[in-house]
Amino acid sequence: MTAANPSSTPSATAPRPASPGGAPRGGRQQAPTIDPVRVLRQHAWLLAGSAGAGLVLGVIAHFTCLFLYPLWGGTVLFEIRPEVTGAKDAVTREIVQDEAIARLGQTESQKMTSKSVLEAAMKAPDIATTKWGQYYDTVDDRVKQLEDTLRVGHRRGTQLFTVTWRTWDKADVPVVMNRVADTYMSMREAEENERSARSKAQFESKRSGVEEQIRTLKAEIQDFIRKNGITAGRESDLADQRSTENLARLRDDTIRDLTLAQARLDSIDRKIADQRFEDEDRRSALDDQSIRALERDLQQLQVALLASRERFGEDHQQVKDLMQREASGRARLTAAMNESMSRNLLADKINFAQRVVGLKSLVEKQTLDLTTGQKRLQELTAQISALDALKEQLVQKELERNDLQDLISQLDLLQAREDARRVRLVQRASTPKELDFPQLKFMMPGGAVLVLLVVAGILFLREFLDQRVKQPSDIAGIGGARLLGVIPDISDDPASPKAAELVVTELPGSTTAEMFRQFASAVRKSMDASGLRSIAVMTPHPAGGATTTAVNLALSLHAAGRTVAIVDANLRRPRVASIFGVDPDAPGLSDMLAGKSVEPHMSHGIAIYGPGTPDIRVYERLTTDEMRRLVARLREKYQVVVVDLPPTLVAGESLVVADCCDAAILVVRAMQDQRGLVSKFIYQLQETHAVLMGTVLMRPEHTIGGYFKKNAELMAEYAKPASAQPASTQPASKEPKS
Repeated sequence: MTAANPSSTPSATAPRPASPGGAPRGGRQQAPTIDPVRVLRQHAWLLAGSAGAGLVLGVIAHFTCLFLYPLWGGTVLFEIRPEVTGAKDAVTREIVQDEAIARLGQTESQKMTSKSVLEAAMKAPDIATTKWGQYYDTVDDRVKQLEDTLRVGHRRGTQLFTVTWRTWDKADVPVVMNRVADTYMSMREAEENERSARSKAQFESKRSGVEEQIRTLKAEIQDFIRKNGITAGRESDLADQRSTENLARLRDDTIRDLTLAQARLDSIDRKIADQRFEDEDRRSALDDQSIRALERDLQQLQVALLASRERFGEDHQQVKDLMQREASGRARLTAAMNESMSRNLLADKINFAQRVVGLKSLVEKQTLDLTTGQKRLQELTAQISALDALKEQLVQKELERNDLQDLISQLDLLQAREDARRVRLVQRASTPKELDFPQLKFMMPGGAVLVLLVVAGILFLREFLDQRVKQPSDIAGIGGARLLGVIPDISDDPASPKAAELVVTELPGSTTAEMFRQFASAVRKSMDASGLRSIAVMTPHPAGGATTTAVNLALSLHAAGRTVAIVDANLRRPRVASIFGVDPDAPGLSDMLAGKSVEPHMSHGIAIYGPGTPDIRVYERLTTDEMRRLVARLREKYQVVVVDLPPTLVAGESLVVADCCDAAILVVRAMQDQRGLVSKFIYQLQETHAVLMGTVLMRPEHTIGGYFKKNAELMAEYAKPASAQPASTQPASKEPKS
């Protein structure tokens, strides 16, 4: 039978439903995540045994070190004293910050363990009498050994720092450590005395130079006074300065008057040119008697006009005559006002012009007198300023000399004070009474912790390097691998089912059946949201659980009221028909691909399409367009079509058949499939344009502990009939039975 053109059959080219909501695209593998709590819980007994072995090793190591390499230790204690800020301070200043104390302690510790101090200490005769000194018979060997073994530290919250040292002979501890401490204190005291002497010599040399400068300044002042003829009376006489200041104030007043007079003159010129008069000009013109008379006549005419209007009206001849007379009087008054204001302005102009000329002459004379007085005052001021500068220099030098003398006195007092020493030896080393190393109280827990850390490190390293999918979190780390469900191993199920193939029907109260139902619920939700009808179930490796998942998914969807058909597309090792008790060699998928009409076998309410007659099971037909059309016809006949596919690694047709369905479900076998392999198959599915609904994790190990165990026990208990539950779980009734 020749395959038809896909375009000739509408069902073969039917548009694919939308991809399942929430199914991300992309198969890129993310970094694996490790649950430390889970790892530690899984290997709890191993870790506990490691801790016990570590305790034993710690005891063995203790006695071994006690026999081979015992160490005695000693400590020398020093105090960092507060700094003396002045020789006259009654008490020293407190050091408040721990950081400052620690920094000072570290500085002094480095000085104590410096090569110069150690070399000087190791040359002492008493060092050669010790066993340690005889073992290290040269100074260089002793210094090198001390540089490696001396330890310095700061006691937090105090002003103390310590120097510790350990050796195999306890009698050598105080000899060596006290010699180092005494040498350090002697060298530090010598260094402080030398530094104080250098500072004092520098201050005294500087004081001698300042005294020489004082003598020179005094001579310069005397010469300057004689050369310029400056006397004490002349210095105190400020008459010239006051006279010059008064003359400057008078000239400023004159200039101000001149400015006002000139401004007034300019204003008058503008008024005359523009014939623009102000209220002030009008008030001045009204002082003229003739203008007042004209104003009175005009007011009388206005009164008469008002009376005539009230008596005769506007059209009367007498009213008209009075109006003409009133207008004529108003014109005469205006002309007289303008003439009087112009005359007054001309008089003011003459007065202000004369005043401006007089003020200008006075300003010139005052300016000449002020210039002469200022020149004379500047000469005197310069001489006095120069003399004052010399005297100021003399005063500053005398103050500097006094300060230097005070510093020299304080240095002498500080050197004499005992508490001015910054470091004090508080406690010398003594012969130790107990071993410093080894100590059983530290060796035992130390051995336990060390072995425990090594074992835990190996476990976590193995967990990190193991790329197999073990837990649901491993699936979450793979891009596009949406997790639809987790199916535990039946050995972890408290109901102890015998097999998982038909567990949804045969043992519905088991935890495994419940997990299949939850998985089917997630699948049903995605199908309803995206309009999916056909689902391919596939797995990478053989025995991955694809057939078990497909069968239980079909049973759960049928129990939810859907018409379901399951197609066994695994032509190599078919199992679906055998699980449902149907003859696997009966006509089925292969016969339908060959163009024959086949009726399905019904079992548990599901239409079973087996692999078909063995003689015509041709794998290549699964990759033809006839397979796509067959799936399309089944989608129209049934609400759900579940296709069981062979393992992808051994059957190349799985990816092609998955593309014929609306969506695919990838079954991942825990502790078998690698994360990289799962990521690769997701990518291959996307390359063939198949839609991945999600993944199912089958048989993860070590899930019996923790929350899963509690949930599994709760599921199994809740699935029991109410009469089968223990009496203790039934609530007690306080009411008597009727």
